[in-house]
Amino acid sequence: MSTFVELVEKRRSVYVLGTDSQYSKKEITDRIREVVKQVPTAFNSQTTRVVVLFDEANNKFWDHIYDVQKDILEGDMWDLMSGVMTGAKNGIGTVLFFEDLDAAKKMPTQGTRTEAYKQNNNANAQYAVWLALAEIGLGASLQHFNIGYEQGFDKATREMFNLPETYEMIAQMPFGSVEQEIGEKEHIDADVQVKVFDK
Repeated sequence: MSTFVELVEKRRSVYVLGTDSQYSKKEITDRIREVVKQVPTAFNSQTTRVVVLFDEANNKFWDHIYDVQKDILEGDMWDLMSGVMTGAKNGIGTVLFFEDLDAAKKMPTQGTRTEAYKQNNNANAQYAVWLALAEIGLGASLQHFNIGYEQGFDKATREMFNLPETYEMIAQMPFGSVEQEIGEKEHIDADVQVKVFDK
């Protein structure tokens, strides 16, 4: 078992994915379920909903994203992101992260504070799942295609998988075996990033 700091260092954005894993789809899903269950949420609101896609469901999702984004992204951005979309189909699967707006409404907050807590809840789940995947040797990246509940951008995804209307898509995490060399990560100065005061 990795120490926590080693695990944090191991988690990186991986875009070239494969299907080589000793873990079954059930084992991966069970791990994700357990991690999401234990993630802290504001007021224990448990607003985050996670959908795990494998095989044809994964391909169907990324084909849809590709078809939509080809009419939106242009030039260098399309060159960069189209590879992420096609590469996602080469992996084992994708984790879709949603917030259940009905559950979010039950938090004893309003307006921007509810939005902040909702985003924090989801971010906690995203990071925890990413670490869990890294711990079993799988690479992943975090993407934000077709998000926009108010604009209806994620409606087609809900319809594709028969998800409740109250599910707002926050992010997608394609994952699989690591099929690329991971370079060194650059860091800003630690004293700039973390300041300490004792008086």
